[in-house]
Amino acid sequence: MNTNSNNMAFGASGGAGKLRALLLVATAALALAGCDKLGIGGKSDAPKGQVVATLDGQEITVLEVNAELAGTPIPPNMVRRDAEKLALENIITRRMLAKQAEERELNKKPEFLLQERRAVEQLKVQSLARDIAAKVVPPTRDEAEKFIAENPSMFNERKFFILDQIQFLRPDNIEKLGFESAKTMEAVEQILTANKIQFRRQPASLDALSANPAFVREVSKVLAANPQELFMFASRPQGAPAPVVLVNQVKDTRIQPFTGDKAREFATNYLRNERIQNALRKEVEAQQKSQKERVVFQPGWEPAAKKAADPKALAGTNPSGPAAPEALKLPSHEGAAPAAAQEPAPAPAPAG
Repeated sequence: MNTNSNNMAFGASGGAGKLRALLLVATAALALAGCDKLGIGGKSDAPKGQVVATLDGQEITVLEVNAELAGTPIPPNMVRRDAEKLALENIITRRMLAKQAEERELNKKPEFLLQERRAVEQLKVQSLARDIAAKVVPPTRDEAEKFIAENPSMFNERKFFILDQIQFLRPDNIEKLGFESAKTMEAVEQILTANKIQFRRQPASLDALSANPAFVREVSKVLAANPQELFMFASRPQGAPAPVVLVNQVKDTRIQPFTGDKAREFATNYLRNERIQNALRKEVEAQQKSQKERVVFQPGWEPAAKKAADPKALAGTNPSGPAAPEALKLPSHEGAAPAAAQEPAPAPAPAG
């Protein structure tokens, strides 16, 4: 018994020693793990370099923050770093909400999958548009100067047309309302009133610099023949339920030249934009031509026949000129619109 008891006592003593040693080793391991996490001097192992934050272990980089800010103007009273921090917060919040949506399996619903496919397709199309735009040959200095010389009403003789203008949403039966016989603005008002079409009449101005050159030339021809002639065009502002028709009569024309380096820069940007639009349009037309061989429609779903172009010079003309096809439109911050490069301030419209 004693021998066994002593052995047991020895075993207990030895076991306690081993247990104490194991505890010490475990404690040391935890301490080392803490050092790895906290770093030397007790500081946290924070992201560094291109990684600005992590969310549930996933990295968020400077590139992602810059992409979040792309095309968003920073307010003049905000420094860029504060804007970057705000963009980072937006990314973090969006990802946390997205993760919550995934946990609820909302990303498996049919409506989500349809929207996801549409969004991915749009991103691919934007990438195609950027690739096409990047391959457009930029205009030369000589080409810009030739454009300036061929369009004096935009540059050396830059014109401001001071207008009396009537605005209304284009009705479906506009061709049947008899606007072609109207010789005065009052006659236009009578037609609109008789057809119960709401309208607004107000002073306006048209800057030849920001208008399509072909449109300016047509307007100039009309005014050369009859300075009191009415002219009409349509434009569709973003969010408008239908094109807005603008009937105009020129009350005054003012000259404010636009010359020098800024004019040349504007002309270069204008020509570059025009080439990009043409290249994008060409790609859309090429794809549409292949539609007959590649698409099979259910009866009744075939594309509607296109209407013939309006032969009247200004009836359907948009003064801003042809835009990029919707299918291949670039975001404005990616160079889709020509930069006006500090052009002179518009001439003021007369009071009243």
